Order: sequence, then C-alpha cells, then structure tokens
Amino acid sequence: MTAVNPWRGGRVGEYAFCILANNPSPLTYIGTNTWIVGAADAPACVVVDPGPDDADHLQDVLDYVAKAGKKIAAIIATHGHADHSGGARSLSLLSGAPVLKQVDGLLPPGRLNVNGIGVDLEVVPLPGHSSDSVGIYVAQGKFVLTGDMIFRQSSTMICWPDGVLAAYMNSLDSLARFVEEHDVELFLTGHGPYIEDPADRITRARAHRMMRLNQVVSAVRSGIPVRADVLVETLYNDVDSSLMQGARRSVNAQLRFAYDTGLLEEH
Repeated sequence: MTAVNPWRGGRVGEYAFCILANNPSPLTYIGTNTWIVGAADAPACVVVDPGPDDADHLQDVLDYVAKAGKKIAAIIATHGHADHSGGARSLSLLSGAPVLKQVDGLLPPGRLNVNGIGVDLEVVPLPGHSSDSVGIYVAQGKFVLTGDMIFRQSSTMICWPDGVLAAYMNSLDSLARFVEEHDVELFLTGHGPYIEDPADRITRARAHRMMRLNQVVSAVRSGIPVRADVLVETLYNDVDSSLMQGARRSVNAQLRFAYDTGLLEEH
C-alpha cells in the first residue's frame, strides 16, 4: 500500500481528534487511529479504538485528555481485534472509564447514552470484516467512526471465518442507506486518512469486492484448483507479498460466498 497523504492524525472538525498509534505493519498501514470524541466545552469525552496495549500510546491519550481538561467517560471498541482494542483494559484501569464492546452486549444498535460528552452517539452494526464490527455515528459532526469497515487507501480484509463476505456486502448497503438518510459527510476510519466522499467510497468498495469475487469464480470455473493459496498466487499478483495471508482469508470468504449463493458448486 502506498500513502495517500502524510496522515499523522490530529483534529478533524469540531468533535474529533486522532492520536495515531505507533504500530505500523502491512495490515495496520501507518498505525491505528485512536479517536477522542466530544464537544470542546464538555467535561468528558469518549475514546474510540484505544489501539494496542502500548504504554506510550495510552499515555499520549491520557495526556491529551488531561490537557483538554476532560475525563474519559467511556472507551469504545469498534471491534475486538488487538490493534483496536488491545489497550482497552489498560486504559480503563488508568482512567476508571468503562469499556464498551459489541461482544459484551454493551453496544446494541441505536442511540448510545454517554453523559457529559456534549454529542449524540449512535451504534451502527457493520459486521463483515469481523462479526462484531460496529460504526459510531456522531450526529453533531455528521461523521461515522468506521473502524476497519472501509478505508481510503485500500480495501479491507474479510477476516474469514469470523468475517463473512455476505455480511460485509449487506453492511455496505446498510451504511450507504445510513449515509443518505443522515447526510453523513465523513468517515473517520481505523487506519489512514479520513474519507470525505463516503457514498462514492462505498460504491468503490462494493465494485472492488465484486471484481475480486468474479475473478475467483472465473478462475475456479476455468479449472484452477479450489485452494486459497493457489488462487491468491494466480489472482493477487498485484498485492504485496506481506499481505498474502490476508488475501488468503479474503479468498476463502469469497469461496464461501460463491458456494452459499450458488455461483460455484461445493465439493
């Protein structure tokens, strides 16, 4: 992946500030975006995706919040992968704030009541990348914190078998409707720069998924062995070798989708 711009975090609009974790890798891009959300004059804020369990990063979060004269009212994980939620427990112990995760039943769809932050939050279920993925909509800022649902710089990985392509495609459709109904202007993503053209980016993500799916289906129909490693080697020659494990997961997700929808016959 190549950088779209020199994203290093910082303030986005009136209600969000990003602290970039120092955990770059082939799958985390230049690092995890930890978002601090709340109104400037509010006494509290929420931390969305505290990032890895890294003492320096968590201290950066605490220092920023203290300098702003606030307390952390809640810690929210868009999903349970360690690069997003690994530091949640440590940050909770340091701040006293509760951790809210979908797998614990604490992020049901709809309005999320967090006192003292000066903004309204809404949980948007977005399974696909993982089964527990959610987005967080902030009405005042007209943005959705999307976790690993969608990126500006690349496609996302379907983390099969927990991640499911059919669920991801349905989530793209749900997110597109949400964007239209709520006039969403920005996606604040889990990695890389924010997205200023959310509807168009969803269209591109859907087209990319269908292109990859059609490639896999055509390859299998042509006689290429139904093995993820063989299909990746054949079809993903434009992908960096460091991303091949993720590509294999995505191919397995595509095969499952093709079997379930009758595009391919399962043997």
